[in-house]
Amino acid sequence: MSLSLCPRHLLPSVLALLTLLSGCGPRSANTQHIEQAGREVQLATALYMEEGRVAEAIEHLRQAIELDPESYDAFTVLGTIHLGQGNFTGAEADFRRAVELMLEQHAAGHDIATARNYLGASLMAQSRFEDALEPITLAANDELFQTPHMAWGNLGFCYLELQRYPEAIAALIRSVELGPRFCTGYYWLGRAYFETQDLENAEMALVRSVEVDPSCSTSPRLQNAWRLRGEVRAQLGYRDDALADFERCVELGSNSPDGRACQRQLDAAQ
Repeated sequence: MSLSLCPRHLLPSVLALLTLLSGCGPRSANTQHIEQAGREVQLATALYMEEGRVAEAIEHLRQAIELDPESYDAFTVLGTIHLGQGNFTGAEADFRRAVELMLEQHAAGHDIATARNYLGASLMAQSRFEDALEPITLAANDELFQTPHMAWGNLGFCYLELQRYPEAIAALIRSVELGPRFCTGYYWLGRAYFETQDLENAEMALVRSVEVDPSCSTSPRLQNAWRLRGEVRAQLGYRDDALADFERCVELGSNSPDGRACQRQLDAAQ
């Protein structure tokens, strides 16, 4: 799996999820229990985000769900923690339940789109790209979703892994149009162009992937972008630029698979 698919990278701050407290449908729990459950969710989020106390955060979320079994914000935050911790099947179950509850309670579109995108991310992390298409597509096309570029990026990545390259390119172009500083989206777009042997467009996308934001060029997460850009430039005949990319790739981590591959390229050029 690509390093760009790190769960924490796919997730915005869990604190933002505390806006998901506006369910308006009928609830079986009484008002006091609902309010107490909300406080448990807030405490769990603080424990996880500010102190990294995962086990305690999960316990408070379990208490929230016991108090209010229809608390979709509790399931969403729990799923976020599970996804961040690599428990992908647990995250999938949490997000599925969150979406069900949101639909039952007529929650706002952004809430559902967020959970659907996270559900797709949990499926992507299990390499279930075909299964991920439906929830991510719904999220990407939800006009109320506040970070649609992430969903379009995830959608493009799924198509890329499924070798449906024209659809991948279309989704990823949409992603970077909506999120012009989305480094990983540009990398995935470069990969899609590379797979179709459109090397000129691949190089342009990969240039953007490492230059569109200052943090992109220094992120080990984008080491694969430097490697691929070097390979593209080598095929285009830009030898010196390719070697510079391979050197930068090695600088970002000589012991990773990408770093070792880049070092082999440098050794072969000597």
